[in-house]
Amino acid sequence: MPSSTFLNLPAEKQEKLLEAATREFSHKPFNEASINQIIKEAGIPRGSFYMYFQDKEDLFLYLIKGYMDQLLMLLEEFLLQNGGDIFRALLDLYDYIQTKVDRQCLGEVGAMFGIIRCNSGMQKNGLLEMLDADMILQRLGDAVNPDLLDLRQDRDLGDILGTLLVVAAPMIYTGLQAGGDPATRDRLENILDIFKRGMGKDPAAKIENKEITYHGN
Repeated sequence: MPSSTFLNLPAEKQEKLLEAATREFSHKPFNEASINQIIKEAGIPRGSFYMYFQDKEDLFLYLIKGYMDQLLMLLEEFLLQNGGDIFRALLDLYDYIQTKVDRQCLGEVGAMFGIIRCNSGMQKNGLLEMLDADMILQRLGDAVNPDLLDLRQDRDLGDILGTLLVVAAPMIYTGLQAGGDPATRDRLENILDIFKRGMGKDPAAKIENKEITYHGN
């Protein structure tokens, strides 16, 4: 996390550094990204950088967290538009991002996926690790309609939201790479439908159905 020195900088100076870091991490893998290039573009001394962040990783994670916050804000908007239906909201988020891709105006969300695309597996996994249930519940819990979910204990809502986002996030990323391939959206919709109806089957009901079939023959 950044130091209080960075957080107390004027907003334009913060943005200049973050924009320079975004360009660098979007064009080079994390291990090849250069602090020297970032501070050169941002127009700050090297010593000032280390007054703001501990190291390159500290800056990288702060960037990703900021972009994730933007993504969650979008999801919250779609939740409110859909009466708290998390399944519909996730599909709307996917469609929104694809529309932005088609128009080449993804903005901050596009910057996040640009960084992930350039950094592949390690940073993608790190992104998913940030999607913990408590954080998501805190951000989205009030926007979700509990009447649309089968909640049986207090922790269920956070676990459901965390699970759905861990599943949906890589598919949104895949959809970006595929350039809006309809098959990716169809698969996401199918997976969400599976979660919505439930994956387990009552063994007693299965036995009863077999008995009915047997007697019918």
